[in-house]
Amino acid sequence: MLVVPFGRRRLVGVVVGLAEHSDVPPERLVEPLQALGRGVPPELVSLGLWVAEEYCSTPARGLALVLPPGTGTAGAPRVGIRRALVAELTAEGRAAAAEPGAARLGERQRAALEALMDGPLPAASVVRDIGGGHSTLRSLEARGLVALAAAEQRRRPRIEGVGARGAGTRLTEAQRDALQAVERRLDAETGGRLLLHGVTGSGKTEVYLRAAEEALAAGRSVLVLVPEIALTHQLVERVRARFGERVAVLHSGLGPRERWDEWRRVRAGAARVVVGARSAVFAPLGDLGLVVVDEEHDAAYKQEDGLRYNARDLAVVRARLAKAVVVLASATPSAETYHAAQDGRHALLELPERPTAQALPAIDVVDLRERPGARATLLTDDLREALEQTLAAGRQSLVFLNRRGFATYLQCPACGVAASCDDCSVTLTWHRAARALVCHHCHHHRRPPPSCPACHGPPLEAFGVGTEQIESALQDCYPLAAVGRLDRDAAQRVGAQRRILAAWRAGDTDILVGTQMVSKGHDVPNVTLVAVLLADLSLNVPDFRAGERTFQLLVQVAGRAGRGDAPGRVLVQTLRREHPSIAAATRHDYAGFIEGELARRRALGYPPFARLVNVRIDGRDAGVVEREAARVADVLRRRAAAHGLPATSVLGPAAPPLERVRGRFRRQILLRASDVPALRDVARTAKAAEPSLRRASLRLAVDVDPYSML
Repeated sequence: MLVVPFGRRRLVGVVVGLAEHSDVPPERLVEPLQALGRGVPPELVSLGLWVAEEYCSTPARGLALVLPPGTGTAGAPRVGIRRALVAELTAEGRAAAAEPGAARLGERQRAALEALMDGPLPAASVVRDIGGGHSTLRSLEARGLVALAAAEQRRRPRIEGVGARGAGTRLTEAQRDALQAVERRLDAETGGRLLLHGVTGSGKTEVYLRAAEEALAAGRSVLVLVPEIALTHQLVERVRARFGERVAVLHSGLGPRERWDEWRRVRAGAARVVVGARSAVFAPLGDLGLVVVDEEHDAAYKQEDGLRYNARDLAVVRARLAKAVVVLASATPSAETYHAAQDGRHALLELPERPTAQALPAIDVVDLRERPGARATLLTDDLREALEQTLAAGRQSLVFLNRRGFATYLQCPACGVAASCDDCSVTLTWHRAARALVCHHCHHHRRPPPSCPACHGPPLEAFGVGTEQIESALQDCYPLAAVGRLDRDAAQRVGAQRRILAAWRAGDTDILVGTQMVSKGHDVPNVTLVAVLLADLSLNVPDFRAGERTFQLLVQVAGRAGRGDAPGRVLVQTLRREHPSIAAATRHDYAGFIEGELARRRALGYPPFARLVNVRIDGRDAGVVEREAARVADVLRRRAAAHGLPATSVLGPAAPPLERVRGRFRRQILLRASDVPALRDVARTAKAAEPSLRRASLRLAVDVDPYSML
C-alpha cells in the first residue's frame, strides 16, 4: 500500500502490478508520499479485484474491502495505536521484594514491588491496587528498582460464556468418513470444495473443528464463517477451548480499536484461526488451509448495501486462490449449493443421524383452519397442553414466531384506516412496551393517536400478533415460569443478546419466545419442546425463494429440540399444512423437498439454472424515477438483444413490493439469463448509466445474485 497525493488530498493506493513503462509524460508523474508495507496478502488483492468484476463495481471499492480496518485517506488507521505505561522489576527490585527489610521502602513501594513479582503489569493497574499514585512508581524507578516503559496495549474482544459443549466426543462412523474426506484434500494441498450436509445436531461442528486441528498441525491457517454475530460468540467459546490464543474474532460488532488489533494479530501470524461473520472472509490470513462456511444457506451472508457481495461465494473463491479446502456446512443446503454438489462441483458428505441417543424430534401439525377461536392469540389448546407438560417435567420450551412487536398494525374499527409510515409503503408495527408505532424499514416511530386521525372516531385497535404479545400472554398463563424473549428489539442494548442466551443455556429461562434469531446454531440440551406458531408466515413474501426459506426455517428451529438425554417434540401451527415446504419439513425430508424445488426452479428459469441481477433506481420524485427507469430498461433490452438473449431476459421496470422506502420511490429491472458473460455485460451497461442518473438526483444499485426483492 502507498500514500499518494491526489490534488490537495492524500489517498491510500494499492499496488496490484508493475508496468514496464508508462504512457503518461514523466513531468505528470508524482512520487508516492509513503510506503505502508505489505499490509494485504496478494491473494486478498486478487479477491478484491474479483469481487469488483463479479459484482459490477470498481476496483477501488473491491480493494477497499480487503484493506486494514480503519484505513483512512492519509494512509494510517484512524484508530491509531494505544500505548500503556508498563512497570517491570529490575534485578535489584526483585531482590528487594524477596528480602523484606533489605531496602528502606515505604508501605506502598513494597506493595508495588510485590505486585510485580509475577511479571510486568500496566502501571495503572499497579497504582490502582496499591492505592497510591504514579509518584510511587517514579520513585522506585529513580532508585533502579523498577523499569517503566511504554508498550502497545491491545484490546481483545470480550466473549461472555454461553455454555458451549466441550470437545473430545467420540465420532460416529459418518463423522469419521466426512473427516477423512476433508483430511485427504488437506494432505493433497491442492484444495477442494465439499458440502457437509448433516441433519440438525449431527455433529457438523465437531467434524470441521477436527479438520481445523489437522490444518493447523500442517502449518496452515483456518477461517470459519458464521452468518450472525450471535453465533460468532457461541462458536468462539468452543473454538477457543480447542485452540486457545491462536483464535481471533472479526465481525462488525467489534469497536474500531478491537477490530484493528485483531486484524494485526491475524496479519502478524499470532492468530491462525479466525472466526467471524460476513466481513471476516477478508481476514488477512497467510497459508490458508481450511475455510468453513457454517449454515451456508443463510441469507445473512449476503451484503444488502454498498458492494452487494455474498460471503459464501467469496469464501469458495478465496479457498481456490489459496489452494485451500472449503467446507460448506448446513442441515438445509441452499438450492444453488446442493445443485452444485449434484453436478460434481462440490463433493457431497452426508451426516444422516444425530450422534446422541435421541433421534430427530417428532413433529405434530396443528391446522389453524380447524381452530378458528385460537387464531387471534395463536395459543391453541394443543400448545398450552404441551407447554404445561414440559414445565411439569422441568424441561425448557422454545416458542417461535417470525414477527416482532406486540401487534402487526393498529387500525380504526370505524373507517378501517391503518396507521402507516409517512416515508415507507408499510403499516407501522405496534410495540406496546415502548408505547410506540415503529416502521421496521426506516425506524420512524411515534406515539399512537388518541383517536383516528382520518375520521376522528374511536382509538385505533390492535390487529395481528407479534413476539412481544406472545411473551406477555405466556407470562399471564404461567406466572411461575420464567419467560424470556429474543428478537431484534430485546437485543438492542449492548450485551443483551448474550445475556439472554446465557440465561437460556443455564436453564434460568423456562420458555423462550423468539424470531429467527433463535432458529439456528443454539444447542441447549434441556429443550424438549419447540412450538412454531404460524409456520406459513414466510410463504406470503413475494419471492421465488419463499418456499425454500420456509422449509429451512422450520427444519432449523425444529432442530433445537431433543438435543440432550430426553426426546424432543415439535408443534407446528399452520394454515397451509399441505404446502410442499411445510409438509416436507414436518417429515424432516430434505431430499424430497429439494427435488421438487429444483424441478420448479428449472421450469421457471430461476437460480441455479439461471443468474439474476436486480437493477434498482430510486429518487424523491416518482415521475422522474419512472421515466428514467423506463429509459434504462430500453437500453438494457437493446444490449441483451445484441447478445442474442430472449426478450424475457430483461423484465420491468416495475415497482417492488415496497414501492417507497425512507421517502424515496423505487423501480427495479430484473435481468435473468443462463449466459453469464452476456448477463454481466448487460449489468455493466446498467452501471454505465449511473452518472446520468446521478445528475437527475437518482440513485442506482446493481445487485448481482439478489437475495431480497422487496
